[in-house]
Amino acid sequence: MKIIASQIRIGLILSFFLLLISPSSFSQQFFGQSFQHIHDEKCAATHMEKLQEEQLGIYGSKEFFESWMNGQIKERKSRPQTRTTEDVKFIPVVVHIIHNGTPIGEGANISLAQIESQIRTLNEDFRRQNPDASQTPEEFLGVAADSRVEFVLAKQDPRGLPTDGINRVQGPKTTYSPNDAGLIGQLAQWPPEDYLNIWVVPLVNPFIGYATFPVSNLPGLNFPAAARETDGVTVDYRYFGQGGSAVGGSRGRTLTHEIGHFFGLRHIWGDGNCNADDFVDDTPNQDGPNNICRPTPRVTCGTRDMVENYMDYTTDVCMNIFTQGQVDRMDVVLANSPRRASLVNGRATIEPILQDNDLGVERLLNPQNFICELNIVPEVLIFNSGSNRITSARIEIRNNTNLLQSLNISLDLETGDNTIVTFNPVTLNNNSNNFEVNIVEVNGTTDPNPSNNSVTSTPVLQPELSLPYSLRIEDIGNTWVIDNPDNDITWETIPLTIGGSTQEVIRVQNYEYDAIGELDFLVSPQINLNQFPNAQLTFLMAHAPYNAQGFGDDLIIAISADCGNTFEIIDAPYSKDRVFLQTSEPTLNEFVPRNESQFRREIVNLAPFADLGNVRIAFINRNGFGNNIYIKDIEVLEEEFFKYDVQLTQLVSPTPISTGNHEVESILLKNTGNLPISGFVFRRTTSFTPRQSFLARGTVVPPGDSTLINLPISTREGVNQLIYRLEFPNFDQNPRNPIVLDRHVVIHQENIRSPWRQNFNNAVNLDPWVAINPENNLRGWALSPLQVGSSASNVVRIDPVAGMNTFWLGSPTFDLTRSSQAALFFDRAAGSVSPTTKLLVYASDDGGTNYREVFNKSGNDLVTVSSGDPNPNSSGDFTREYVNLSDFAGSNKSMVRVAIVLEGQEDTNSTIFLNNIELFLSANPEPVDPGLGSTIIYPNPANELFNIVFNLPRFETVKIQIVSATGTLVHDVDYPNTLNQTYTFSSRNFSKGLFIVQITSQSITETRKLIIY
Repeated sequence: MKIIASQIRIGLILSFFLLLISPSSFSQQFFGQSFQHIHDEKCAATHMEKLQEEQLGIYGSKEFFESWMNGQIKERKSRPQTRTTEDVKFIPVVVHIIHNGTPIGEGANISLAQIESQIRTLNEDFRRQNPDASQTPEEFLGVAADSRVEFVLAKQDPRGLPTDGINRVQGPKTTYSPNDAGLIGQLAQWPPEDYLNIWVVPLVNPFIGYATFPVSNLPGLNFPAAARETDGVTVDYRYFGQGGSAVGGSRGRTLTHEIGHFFGLRHIWGDGNCNADDFVDDTPNQDGPNNICRPTPRVTCGTRDMVENYMDYTTDVCMNIFTQGQVDRMDVVLANSPRRASLVNGRATIEPILQDNDLGVERLLNPQNFICELNIVPEVLIFNSGSNRITSARIEIRNNTNLLQSLNISLDLETGDNTIVTFNPVTLNNNSNNFEVNIVEVNGTTDPNPSNNSVTSTPVLQPELSLPYSLRIEDIGNTWVIDNPDNDITWETIPLTIGGSTQEVIRVQNYEYDAIGELDFLVSPQINLNQFPNAQLTFLMAHAPYNAQGFGDDLIIAISADCGNTFEIIDAPYSKDRVFLQTSEPTLNEFVPRNESQFRREIVNLAPFADLGNVRIAFINRNGFGNNIYIKDIEVLEEEFFKYDVQLTQLVSPTPISTGNHEVESILLKNTGNLPISGFVFRRTTSFTPRQSFLARGTVVPPGDSTLINLPISTREGVNQLIYRLEFPNFDQNPRNPIVLDRHVVIHQENIRSPWRQNFNNAVNLDPWVAINPENNLRGWALSPLQVGSSASNVVRIDPVAGMNTFWLGSPTFDLTRSSQAALFFDRAAGSVSPTTKLLVYASDDGGTNYREVFNKSGNDLVTVSSGDPNPNSSGDFTREYVNLSDFAGSNKSMVRVAIVLEGQEDTNSTIFLNNIELFLSANPEPVDPGLGSTIIYPNPANELFNIVFNLPRFETVKIQIVSATGTLVHDVDYPNTLNQTYTFSSRNFSKGLFIVQITSQSITETRKLIIY
């Protein structure tokens, strides 16, 4: 096994929004820093703010927003008459109910009554018409204010049709987190410029609501917001309104609180202590949130806390006030901020006026601007946008002003209904096409609203790639289409000196690109996946993020099944932000790669899209005002060739049984792919800690090589389950089988005196020994009663178990510093076992942090009986084994441990038995055994040395007295903690002749003759 010493940096990723904590450097290994943050907030606003700042950079930051806000408030205060003359501001609301398929009124699919109760509470709170306004403390009455904002369930939908403002959608998940904001917005969203989108969903604990903060586009701040798809408010259905599915304590104030954020209000304590601020002058500072109603005032920061404020964390029953300063902030936002100002008194607050016979074109389905063949079947989606039932229509299609077909159709469309109209097949031109659909007549008369009667497209035939394909740079802008929606910076080809030679590469110069959130497309020709179902896209990419938090770009590779007219971005197979895109160190300078090592091979396997047939691929740059992205050497291969893959092959530390003194948790990683690995996401879940996620970057691990991943320890005394998951090897996002290492270890700090004997008699469990199956925590070594001997006689047994398992039986730690020798003996019995079955003994002199193999027998060498299974009651079926442990004895050997390990078990194996495990403080492979409860002196007569051997049932203090033939006491010594020791004496200390040896202890009294010659 080859272990590479790698220089690695690891930073932690927060579990909610994958925000990278500043990485730290550690030498020689992949190493992760531990970080834990428990979120118990009911409102996720602070996390949404961090996400928004990450997406928008400084223009989405609190500091930038507040500097603008202060200026606007000052300007408005210079015009105080506006406060009294302004009319009520009506805000159109659409409530998206994201449910799990339950009937209306059950669970997350909340009732109309619950929705109406919420809108009623919202209006009462914002107009200070709430019934509990009288509960506002007298000292705050002077600042209590009516915001003159009212909320109206939308009266017309985005098509201008009547609606009740409620949109029910069955979602794909049972619960959602703030990290799912993008998914929720994809499931259901009406244009946020025209509607306040409120999503009611089952939120994961502990969150009950979150909202997006406003962003300004005033002069000097005119950067468009990038988070359009998430702009709005999300509330858990159990805290939305009253009654129905709402919890008993809900009065609908969660939405009041979150819309406060949506209109620019911060938590009243400023998300800090007394030094933090909510940027409102008439709300007192406080040192943190209040979570409960308080019968007596709470005073922090020298003033009474305004626990009644809607922007605190108190329960709904406590809340009853917005202040004038907060209203001023909301007024500024509603007058200036994009997707806030446009809401005020918008068209959706007004009942739509429908024409009598109004048939509209909703969308041209075919042909769109890109076509993959000239023979098409035109299709158009039409809808009834009028008040009358539509029974007939005449629709024409033209190409280059030439009439192709005029179709009279019978319909049955009530208001809001739609249908697809299909025309006869037509053949388009190979060169220029200007396709047009016109509604000419409705219900036998002229359509009174011509504004929605027509739609056009300019279909262009797209070429097809022949695989295998390697991009020629001249294909860019020709067969490869560049789509630049904002007509600003986009994909371009440039010459670049790389490694001393000039190459043509493709670049997006995000460093100079100011349009935050804009998308730019580089679209491939057609790829026939019917012919090549396992095709693979591969290319080289280089990117150094801009070295400032909040500035970051995205590269997305999306697939189109309609010839490139639309791309599925939300579920794109490749979607990388600044963290996953990084191939070079972040920099404040414009990034220009100068060597090949700054490029990384990227892979997109196309097999998941084989059923789509002809597809097109788009490289999509989402600008985050970050740094340049470079691409080169684009190829589309016939088969999957390149592969990033790894295995977590071994938990090196901690070992299965140890005292827990290991300094790190070490996992062995092996690169099993055919490309080098230099980074990944690593996750750890333990029995005692929540999941932690680490981002690893470091030097390269070549294919076939291995390295260690070192993490801070997380283990505690007892059995620990450690689950390690590696994701995105080299930040590759292709689907793969889970890369998981799941292990169970025991932190065992028991200690016993040495020498020792363990026969497990008179025991009800293995204590003080311990057993563990590291792989699956299966039952392994266990006590088994004998039918011979005393009623409490036991052996240890293990029954056959299939699978790749090991079974450890570990001793407590013991001290061998008093002896230079030691040996382990044990009895074992086994019938037939597989050739791969091994019985091992490991020894450790550091409590189990490190082990060394000291005994190994396998297959037939383990068999102790001629046939069948051994009988544990028959001593003749057992074999006595000897293991020399002298290498683990002597100075500094105070934490010795042994483990007997069975590996390679098969379900066809016989049962294996162990008994009479014994440690001697000598290394004699054939020790003299005087029998239990006895002693023996040998040799006798003695010349140079003589030994007194003990075999006592338990530790005792033994007195040895030696008396000469003349009656002189020549030796009188107590030997404490005697069990099975052999005490050796030199004859030189005695004269020749006859001696009497008297041995006494608690259990024995013996007198022996000794002759020394």
